[in-house]
Amino acid sequence: MISSITKRANLQLSYWVDSRNIIRKVDDHWDQAMNNESWSDRASASGIIGKPLSDFICDDVTRMYVATMIESVRVIPHTSFRPYRCDTPGTKRYMQMIITPEDNGWIRISHELIRTEAIAKPAVFKTVADRAQIKHSISTKAEAAKIHFVRCSICNRLHRVGDHASKWQEVDYFTDHESIAIPAKVIYGVCSDCLKALKYSLRKL
Repeated sequence: MISSITKRANLQLSYWVDSRNIIRKVDDHWDQAMNNESWSDRASASGIIGKPLSDFICDDVTRMYVATMIESVRVIPHTSFRPYRCDTPGTKRYMQMIITPEDNGWIRISHELIRTEAIAKPAVFKTVADRAQIKHSISTKAEAAKIHFVRCSICNRLHRVGDHASKWQEVDYFTDHESIAIPAKVIYGVCSDCLKALKYSLRKL
């Protein structure tokens, strides 16, 4: 539950998962703290409690990334701090995920907003599907042919689909140097830099 979390500044929101990464509990103020502009019943407390955390992560690579972070805290009990981004069309939102083991065997996963930064030229993105769905659906494959970018779930940088020589870039790069279709169609993944950062942090345990 990375890109779907929204909140007011200076507010920390938490949910708890059990040994199978099923969401078992959320903060008492969870529903009140959600951003009304992006609110949906799917993200309400009643909509997530009792369901696997993986149901709320939009692609397999990010699911594995989050599962690895959680499992590392189980195997070697410690509190893990992971920076990430959860942008809106006009704002870069620098976030922090805090993963903490608890005595009852549950894991507490907290999200807090660190700071925000305006995006000079707002851009709107639409998630087409995750990569697993694309492989199994003819209709989705047709949509996939129209995908413009892969977007990193952790740092929110973009990589243009089909341009293997290009680097992962901030949205500002594309709005400054290229025209972006509105809404730009994306699939999600994790960039090589974020994967390397995770591997490095695990080696230090």
